[in-house]
Amino acid sequence: MKNTLSKLFQWRSSNETLIPLVAGLIVVSLSVAMIIVQDMPWLSIIIRDIVQVFIVGIIFPLAFIHRSDNAFIEFGLSLRKWYIFLPINLILGALMLCMFLSESPPSADFRVDASVLWKGAFVMCALVFELVFFYSFLRTMFERAFGIVPGIVLTALFYAFHHVGFQPEYGKLFFVGLMYATIFRLGKSALLIFPFFLGVGGTYDVLVQSQVVSPILYPEIRTLYLSVLILTAVIWTWKKVNVKRW
Repeated sequence: MKNTLSKLFQWRSSNETLIPLVAGLIVVSLSVAMIIVQDMPWLSIIIRDIVQVFIVGIIFPLAFIHRSDNAFIEFGLSLRKWYIFLPINLILGALMLCMFLSESPPSADFRVDASVLWKGAFVMCALVFELVFFYSFLRTMFERAFGIVPGIVLTALFYAFHHVGFQPEYGKLFFVGLMYATIFRLGKSALLIFPFFLGVGGTYDVLVQSQVVSPILYPEIRTLYLSVLILTAVIWTWKKVNVKRW
């Protein structure tokens, strides 16, 4: 019993704990900056795509894990048990889609056209950032310092408030963050939520359900360059890391 409680709640705070705290605050601050420069769309896009999503949200966590000599599997970034986790992921995604279609179906004028597909592709790129930064990096670091439950709660808080610049629905998003962080933690694997479960939740909410999310400008070019950048980061990381760590 005591051993279980020590895993759920603990206090092992150290100088390293400042790293996820500062990184989380930077991501939220960048989102606030998007509000300040909202009349300059390309500057807002650079802040969002290049700085927040790619540099701070993907490159920094991957570089930190690699340079600190942590194993990527400790952060849930692994192909371990893919044959179990991916089917579960697919089932969860299908169940979520059924729930969405039942509770908040698309409006009569909603059409799946090229514009919607490009926007959906851009959302999927942004979801890679959420997966790596929040559910893998922040959650693991916070869990090491404070335990499983505080790690999940802190992750959900940062996840919710990082939307301040483009989707200020904090209550709903806090619950979403709790759900995904918890499922991720159950198997300690990104393959439990990405691409299907997280993909359905993110794309349906942005494209169909949310009434306050900011419009996605220039999704075509943004999807293309983000896809290239993310793929480059994955290939670079794969080459730098011993395959056994995956």
